[in-house]
Amino acid sequence: MGLMKNAVTTRDAENCWPHRLAVVLVCATFPLIWVGALVTTEGAGMAVPDWPTTYGYNMFLYPWTTWLFGPWDLFIEHGHRLLASFVGLLTIALLMVLLLREPRIWVRWLGALALLLVCGQGVLGGMRVLMDDVLLAKLHGCLGPLFFAVCVAIACVTSRWWRQARPAAHLAGAGTVQGGAVVLTLLAYLQLVLGAQLRHVAAGAGHAGFQAAVWGHVVMAFVVVG
Repeated sequence: MGLMKNAVTTRDAENCWPHRLAVVLVCATFPLIWVGALVTTEGAGMAVPDWPTTYGYNMFLYPWTTWLFGPWDLFIEHGHRLLASFVGLLTIALLMVLLLREPRIWVRWLGALALLLVCGQGVLGGMRVLMDDVLLAKLHGCLGPLFFAVCVAIACVTSRWWRQARPAAHLAGAGTVQGGAVVLTLLAYLQLVLGAQLRHVAAGAGHAGFQAAVWGHVVMAFVVVG
């Protein structure tokens, strides 16, 4: 009996690693999103004109004194790149742990999706710098939160709480709750897309275009709250 208990304990400890790493990834991605928003707010998206290098330096070898004590826009843009690289490495590590420790194939595919999204997000960010294109900035702003949502989903489904929960089909009214959750998720993401449009209204849109973007964002906010 003692040997069986020890075996179960060891198995649980091994299965905890995907969840632990997923939680670390979520905690790293959340500040990455608002640092990216800060880059947009401060107009620092083009503070570094090259990519993947930083003023000709390897991104990780850029002089730290110049970064920390240089211009503010350079500080937040280069910091955004470094934090994004750290998140990318964490995502690779998470996928490796999922492949080694996670028996559910669909969860492994979720980890692969997270890696695909973070790679796409990095490429979009780099191309936005090289091409100085507003559309790429919008796409970059929309893809980041989608990656974050996938990371949160992985953290949820790898938790002990999730694995020990009863199947939703056995709960009364589960279908209604699930349907409402899906609709709310889609509406919230649409609100995010409208927000990205508002943040990057084209210079030639004029007053009417800006007003339309504002009203669309405000109306959808009330819809989401409702």
